[in-house]
Amino acid sequence: MRAVLLSALVLSVGAMQAVRAQTPAPTGSTAADSVFARARQLVVNGNGAAGRVLIDSIVAATDPETPAYGEALYWRAALAAASADAERDYRRIVIEYPVSPHIGEALLQLAQIEVARGDRASAATHLERFLLENPTSPDEQRAGILLVRISFEQNELPRGCIALHHVLSEVPATAVELRNQMEYYSPRCAGVDTTRVHQTASVAAPGSAAPGTKVVPIMPPGSSRDSAHRDTVARPHAPAGKYTLQVKAYSSRVDAENLAKSLRDRGFDARVATNQTWYRVRIGHYATRVAAAAAAGQLKAKKIIAIVTEIGPDDK
Repeated sequence: MRAVLLSALVLSVGAMQAVRAQTPAPTGSTAADSVFARARQLVVNGNGAAGRVLIDSIVAATDPETPAYGEALYWRAALAAASADAERDYRRIVIEYPVSPHIGEALLQLAQIEVARGDRASAATHLERFLLENPTSPDEQRAGILLVRISFEQNELPRGCIALHHVLSEVPATAVELRNQMEYYSPRCAGVDTTRVHQTASVAAPGSAAPGTKVVPIMPPGSSRDSAHRDTVARPHAPAGKYTLQVKAYSSRVDAENLAKSLRDRGFDARVATNQTWYRVRIGHYATRVAAAAAAGQLKAKKIIAIVTEIGPDDK
């Protein structure tokens, strides 16, 4: 094992130099990609410690302000030995690197970890975001089925019925057993209004008034993703609430304040909350996760990626 670790460390030195140089290989793949593949193979072959040494070397050598850092976090999470370590990195990707090509995988993995420990509310939020942002993913049905089940387990009928309709619209008629499993829940949706899940308390530009608007976290029956995106105004704000939308987290207050100002200039109710380690740019206050998740989808339609998070004592 010591020999394997030594070999891994030698490889990692070369990898760090390659990452700093940021020079593509002739095949178009980066040196970091090669190291990720090597680390994965080591883990598959039973040399998990050596594989994780390689990944840690890339994380240490990469600037956290670059997309490459999000890539390194993803591989560290994917190859983590403990679910707590994986959850930490998946959560960082979801919050700090929302445009990562692995954001869908991070959301789904995070939801599965949360389900395993019994945190169904958080899992449902991440699954809703996955379905909203990844309509062509091969994992769409799996995520939808999981959302259906945990929604009904929590007796959240509107959310469960919307998810159920979504799953049944995606599952082919030939998948008889799966359709039968899902249609088991259909009687519980009788009389449940899936076209009007929640009213926002206030959606208005600064200095003006506007009535509440309909929001839908996935797709109610008879709607399209485009109409769902249009149904919610992307400047949600209420004077108080338990949930908010986090756009990005910075280690620099200046960077956070600059982004918040830019968002306010566009008419959003943006602010900076800090725990003295991270400066988090946030928008809005919501009474429920459903309202916040739906508003996050509308922000995405305006090229602003945000996640739902609870409002803590450092952000009142």
